[in-house]
Amino acid sequence: MTAPKVAVIGRQNVGKSTLVNRIFGHRAVVAHQMPGVTRDRVELETTWGGRTLALVDTAGYLPRARGVEALAADQAAVAVAEADVILLVVDVRTGITEDDAALARRLRTATVPVVLVANKADAPADVADVAALHRLGLGEPVPVSALHGQGVGDLLDRVLAFLPEAGEEVPGTEEPRFVIVGRPNVGKSSLFNRLVGRERSVVSEVAGTTRDSVDSLIEWPDLGRVRFIDTAGMRRGQSVRGIEYFSFLRTAEAIDAAHVALLVIEAPAGLTTEDKKIAKRVIDAGRALLVIANKWDLLEDKASTFEQLSRSMSTFADAAVVRTSATHGQGVHRLPPIAMDLHARWSSRAATATVNAILGAAQLEQPTPRTAGTLHYATQVATGPPTFVIFGGARPPGPSYRRYLERRLREALDLSGVPIRLRFRARGERG
Repeated sequence: MTAPKVAVIGRQNVGKSTLVNRIFGHRAVVAHQMPGVTRDRVELETTWGGRTLALVDTAGYLPRARGVEALAADQAAVAVAEADVILLVVDVRTGITEDDAALARRLRTATVPVVLVANKADAPADVADVAALHRLGLGEPVPVSALHGQGVGDLLDRVLAFLPEAGEEVPGTEEPRFVIVGRPNVGKSSLFNRLVGRERSVVSEVAGTTRDSVDSLIEWPDLGRVRFIDTAGMRRGQSVRGIEYFSFLRTAEAIDAAHVALLVIEAPAGLTTEDKKIAKRVIDAGRALLVIANKWDLLEDKASTFEQLSRSMSTFADAAVVRTSATHGQGVHRLPPIAMDLHARWSSRAATATVNAILGAAQLEQPTPRTAGTLHYATQVATGPPTFVIFGGARPPGPSYRRYLERRLREALDLSGVPIRLRFRARGERG
């Protein structure tokens, strides 16, 4: 079943993201005292009273918004249109502003329930000012302190009261999770919108537009339901400051939570040092990797560039390179089946007899170093990523021979783009 959506809206800097983080249970969206930090609509699932809710954080309302702020306002409008319940957050300390009143006028004609949230009611004196918010005409305000958690439970109880009884949920397997990563302004959000089939992320020529990790649960025809996460651009660690630092953390967490990472690079620039660092971060996290060479239409020497990119992938689990133009849609239709196949291989398990045959053939072609001794037996013990335990020998072989075995397993089991974990158990070693 689809979780009912609860859209959190309000003017800038009233604490919407702080409230979402409080309800979700940890810092899942970027919250900062500087106004206008949130730009995309960020959807997170949480549970209260036995019900699953989809919280949707939105950009702050800004009258006469232009540029990126206008695009962000469009995302907030979509969140309101799709919501089952709307939370209008106001700052009880500031009182009713012109922007609060304008939003309230719009919401009084909403076709779904609207709950007025009086945030920053941290002290008894603040609670006393809540009554003045009745003038907005949206019913009884709910005083909360998103910063300290006061009143949040009462707010969620109010939300549940507006929702119909939950139907019986049918248990199923977890949907594949894909994350889109890359440097700023390489076309990640444009590609994300193409893949999910609608304008889900704010797209602008301004680098660094995306700050949160934006996710969507979508149904791909003939392929099933998947979750896609768009992320902020990753820069060098020493270059990250302030808000970008939290965006960097969100991106790193999104990689760890995903199954497959789609690394978007700018084809005319080739595989940069930053691209390589991101690819290494994906492989080190044990996530499958697919490289998307975007803006391919801008290249002149396409053949040699593709050959060079493909060779460069030998360091990163022989990941495949797909050529696209997110702006024009070229090559994007190929991504869903390729990504799903990569996820299936990342989750695959090989028979023990097959693994032992590969190990035996590898040692016939290139015997283990004399100091290590012969390896006798191997089996796959885990998936996602595929993990193998190899028994025998006096001691584990060195890095060079490990890479050789990893390459043989990857070739034989069709695991290109999939990191492989090898563990060795020498003779007499237990556990």
